[in-house]
Amino acid sequence: MLPHPTPFATHLVGIDVSKDWLDIAFDDTKVERVDNTPAALQRLARRLVKAGLTTAGLEPTGGYERLAVAVLREAGLTVLQVDSWRCRQFAKACGQRAKSDPLDARIIRAFMLHHPCRPFPEPSQAQSDLTAWVREITRAEADIRRLENRKAHPTLAAITARLDAEIAALRETVAAAEQTIEALIAADPAMDAKAKIITSVPGIANKTARVLLAEAPELGQFTPRQAGAIGGCAPYRNDSGKARRPAHIEAGRRALKRACYLAAFAAIHWNPWAKQLYADLKARGKPAKVALIAIARRLLTILNAMIRDNKPWQAPKAA
Repeated sequence: MLPHPTPFATHLVGIDVSKDWLDIAFDDTKVERVDNTPAALQRLARRLVKAGLTTAGLEPTGGYERLAVAVLREAGLTVLQVDSWRCRQFAKACGQRAKSDPLDARIIRAFMLHHPCRPFPEPSQAQSDLTAWVREITRAEADIRRLENRKAHPTLAAITARLDAEIAALRETVAAAEQTIEALIAADPAMDAKAKIITSVPGIANKTARVLLAEAPELGQFTPRQAGAIGGCAPYRNDSGKARRPAHIEAGRRALKRACYLAAFAAIHWNPWAKQLYADLKARGKPAKVALIAIARRLLTILNAMIRDNKPWQAPKAA
């Protein structure tokens, strides 16, 4: 059973997005399916506006939601971003164990009634382009690693030659993307200023800076706790009664978490502050990975404060 609807429910629709279609929950029973195409979404937007519906909630779905967000927003609707993990836990808490696209649409709508959701971000064109190019580099580098692993196994010379050609083409893609990113950042004063602040930290170079700019454009606006959570570096306690279990990290933005971890790994070699903090944590008995995650979280919260205050790196007085 889903929670009892509130009066606000009459203004909400929940939308489950897939590659080819969307399921729209207008109320607890009425769910319709429309194609995930510009024409179908424009017709849907006009229907929603005509019916007096003002707010739509969607889960991020690997990019398949972008067209719907753009069309609905252009029609004047407020489009909210629903956290997929929290929404699924909400469904289980309501006793809804089954899962299907129509059910998911109803769950999304019910979730919005009882939990605050933030609107989808509205990035500038430069920010959208930066994010697309940074992610293209990530995909190309993953393909390069995959092809190099295939090359490591003995095979026919003709096949090896083809693999070499594919790797060379991907390296050209990465190089071209890096040049485009440099030009994008240099042409945008706000991003250029942020990049200079980020790279003022010993151990953080351009590659990490562009990931931070692409995956956390809100950096500088978070609270310290939010910064750690968004970066997937915040430890969560798991105690019960007299049991005191180790805290664990979870969730966060995957690409941002990876960038922060690698930045921490570099910082313990090139940043005196991080190197000392790492030694102190190890001396207190912390495992190496726990110490690195702690440094990653501290780095992210410090970067957030640096961008907020528009100040370059200054080593903290005390680790």
